[in-house]
Amino acid sequence: MGYRISHGGTESTLSALQIENLGREVKRAAGLTGWMTLRPLFAPRRDGYDEIAPAQAAKYGKALLKVADKLPGGWGKVARRIGESALRAASAGELWVWS
Repeated sequence: MGYRISHGGTESTLSALQIENLGREVKRAAGLTGWMTLRPLFAPRRDGYDEIAPAQAAKYGKALLKVADKLPGGWGKVARRIGESALRAASAGELWVWS
């Protein structure tokens, strides 16, 4: 299963394993408070679909951008892209969709 993230969050589908690995890197870099904010975003989704309200998307987006520069390798770029897409959804007042 793979994920497409709305509002420009993905250039192509990200696999569930890639999201899981990103979550591991975020957990290592975010610190306790940052991880507690982001942990629900990386929780396994049974059906592979999630709609996130604009206010929550804004929280996720800010937290992802805060941690992006602390991530190794290309994970920072992925986190930044996803975080920016969350903020675009929030700014537009639209649901941020992972499908």
